[in-house]
Amino acid sequence: MEMAYEGARNILSVKWSDELSVESSRFFQTIVSLFAVIQERKVTNLMIDSGIPAGGVLTEEIIEYFIQHIPHTPLKNIAILESPDYLWDNNLYQVISLLITSYQLPIGLKLVKSRASGQEWFARPVPSKPPKKKKV
Repeated sequence: MEMAYEGARNILSVKWSDELSVESSRFFQTIVSLFAVIQERKVTNLMIDSGIPAGGVLTEEIIEYFIQHIPHTPLKNIAILESPDYLWDNNLYQVISLLITSYQLPIGLKLVKSRASGQEWFARPVPSKPPKKKKV
C-alpha cells in the first residue's frame, strides 16, 4: 500500500497494489496501518485508490475493524476513485455507506472519476445547517 499525505489540505491518499487480494492477511494489515495514520495525523479527507483489485470481497474481519475504528476518526470525507472493476467499487462504496448510515457518522462519501475531482470535492465549502425551529 502506498500512502501520501498532503498536510496543507489534510488529504491522505492511499493506493493498494493490484496483486493484493482483499481477502489476504497482508490486506488486513494495510487497513490497520491506514487507521493508525488517520488517527496520528488527524486526517479529515481520505482518497482511496484501489487500482485494479486482485479479487475477493471485504472479509468479516475487515468490516468489523471498520466498525470498531471508523467512528473514532476525524474523517469528514471519503472519496473512492473509480477503478476498472465497478463491482469492487460498488462493494466498497456500499460497505462504507452502510457504516456511515448505521452509525450516523458525519462523513461524506463519493465515488469520483479522478484525483482532481476528489480534491475539488474535498475543497468545497461545507453547507451550514439552518437552526432548528422550535415547536410551539
